[in-house]
Amino acid sequence: MLRFFINLHGSLPRTLLCLGLLVAIGTAAPTAYARGEDEYKAGQQAESRQDYDEALAQYQRALQAEPTNVQYMVAVSRTRFQASQMHVERGHRLRAQENLQEALTEYEMAAAIDPSNPVARQEVVRTRALIEAQAAPPSAEEAPQVEEAVGPPQLEPLSRQPIDLRMTNDSKVVFTTIGRLAGINVLFDPDYTAQRVTVELNNVTLEDALDQVSVLTKTFWKPLTRNTILVIPDTAVKRREQEQQVIKSFYLSNTITPQELTEVVTAIRTLLETRRIQQINSMNAIIIRDTPDKVALAEKIIRDVDKAKSEVVVDVAVMEVRRDKTRQLGLAPNIQASASLPATTVGDLSANNISVTLPSIQLNALLSDSHTRILQRPEIRASDGQKATLRIGDRIPIATGSFQPGVGGAVVSPLVQTQFQYTDVGVNLDITPKVHADSEITLKVRVEISAVTQQVDIGGIKQPIIGQRVIEHDIRLREGEINILGGIFQQQKVESVSGIPGLAQIPLLRYLFSNVSDTIAEDEVLIVLQPHVVRRLDITALNRMTLDVGTENVVRLRTAQPSSEETPSGPPGGPSNPAPLPGPGARLRLSTPASLPQAGETFELPLEVENAQGMLSAALEVAYDPRVLRLVRVASGDFLGQGNQPVAVVERIEESSGKTSVSFSRPPNSGGVSGGGTLAVITFQANQPGTTPLKISPANDGSPSSQRLSVESAQTTITVREKSLN
Repeated sequence: MLRFFINLHGSLPRTLLCLGLLVAIGTAAPTAYARGEDEYKAGQQAESRQDYDEALAQYQRALQAEPTNVQYMVAVSRTRFQASQMHVERGHRLRAQENLQEALTEYEMAAAIDPSNPVARQEVVRTRALIEAQAAPPSAEEAPQVEEAVGPPQLEPLSRQPIDLRMTNDSKVVFTTIGRLAGINVLFDPDYTAQRVTVELNNVTLEDALDQVSVLTKTFWKPLTRNTILVIPDTAVKRREQEQQVIKSFYLSNTITPQELTEVVTAIRTLLETRRIQQINSMNAIIIRDTPDKVALAEKIIRDVDKAKSEVVVDVAVMEVRRDKTRQLGLAPNIQASASLPATTVGDLSANNISVTLPSIQLNALLSDSHTRILQRPEIRASDGQKATLRIGDRIPIATGSFQPGVGGAVVSPLVQTQFQYTDVGVNLDITPKVHADSEITLKVRVEISAVTQQVDIGGIKQPIIGQRVIEHDIRLREGEINILGGIFQQQKVESVSGIPGLAQIPLLRYLFSNVSDTIAEDEVLIVLQPHVVRRLDITALNRMTLDVGTENVVRLRTAQPSSEETPSGPPGGPSNPAPLPGPGARLRLSTPASLPQAGETFELPLEVENAQGMLSAALEVAYDPRVLRLVRVASGDFLGQGNQPVAVVERIEESSGKTSVSFSRPPNSGGVSGGGTLAVITFQANQPGTTPLKISPANDGSPSSQRLSVESAQTTITVREKSLN
């Protein structure tokens, strides 16, 4: 509150002028304060509704009203990014539904809102290219482009019925018979030599039948098209000339240094004897050219070792407990006696002429007890095997080098040839964690607590004397276990007695004739460590799977073959690129959280898919108890995003019923993916303590680009515990 005092005894015009100024100030100040405030509040409301376009417009109006307001500037920058990203995600969903023109509009809006968004610009160019490709497909005379290239041919026989064959005949006849049973063509290398063989095959697949006859005839075969194979003599020269070669680039996500990338390359080269492999440190990538089986195995090795490292948060408490206790008790006599005699004769002395000062007594009863606790609570987060460093304190200069003395009595500055090094003084902490599979953590710890105790003069320069206490430990703890590093203890005890000699040594009575003082000083330093794992190494069942990779000389990967019920029927002249279907062995796997979540905590659950074949898109339904859990978001994993492809994610959340429908789609014409990996990462928030079943089932959202997974439902149980008071 401002108070104004006006002297009304002055002139009237001056008084009216002062009143006018006060009125002007009172009316102008609120207007300046509220400038743009209404628009800013409207922007906050729109942002809470996730209407980022409206929020950005309101924040921009507020900034126009007051261009120097930093709060408005930050709000505009934040919502500009959010609005642009919202339109990019809408474009992904529309493009996955093959609405290219509408998707292009969304991408162009994103680029217009935030010109610094590189994703928006990239998607505009890409979508325009797709629209142009649809409008004017390339003619047959045009040179082939990389975008039009396809992978190695996949054998697609007319029939997947199991083969039964018993015959003794020429090997060419045997191969041709097997081909006719499955509806494929069989060609032979010009250097192939027929031989008489006897085979007895019962209930085997086409690939197994061809493999078994190849073993008998010392040959190998490869698909030339989806319905034709070539049988070739199995020699080193023919292998080198005829084996199919593919090239693929892998972009690793979790290697940090070139050395880590080199370790991956060395493992692939050693295990698979791959010669054509190149690492690109600048892109954190590996390029491999080899047979399809070796490249597939290399992909599995990369997926197995390219994992996000475990991370640990260590709560550190550095405490210095100091206790100073002083006690004084007793009567301290002040032994002073004096006598004065006047200047007169002895005969004239009397009692009035003598002055004597008797000893005085001082009573001391003092008790002093002080406690000092210096507490520091840093929190350190470190990756597995990586050292984390914490420095709390000052950097103290220390003189080094040589000192130049004076010559011939001349005064020379001692700093002429002196250098200075800086030393960290305070709390210095180095921790290197190692996370084990059994929820235990090894910590390599070095704790140094130092301080400047005094100064000394060396060669004219004051040098600090630094007292330090250092602890170095290698300890193994369970997650959440508290460990106390102590033992740095100092104790000092001083006892002093002052009083009348002889009487000060008498027990009990000495307090009447002396003053007894006891001083105790204790100083102890404690370091408390409590580690918590915030990220674990995600090792799936596919990572632990044992695979058949052929022989020492020939690396070959055997895969599960689709059954006859799932093979598209029709003549060979049907569609050249039928929609791939997941294999019958595909399955979902959902694991429980590493630790029980507590109320209010957010946690993630990865959803793994295994043994998928040619998956292009997927639709799922997530069911849970909404009283216990709240679904925050569903993000795509790295499985459908292989080949650096964007994955469109569409969610429909029904919070009241606890059911969420979500679909994932790769871009059109990007091809399906096979194998296993993380299909999705689901984020939940624990609402209240309780237990709920969590079930994820395959679904179909009605979109023609979506496929129903041929797998059983994945389910688990989630238990939410009470919120901890610590």
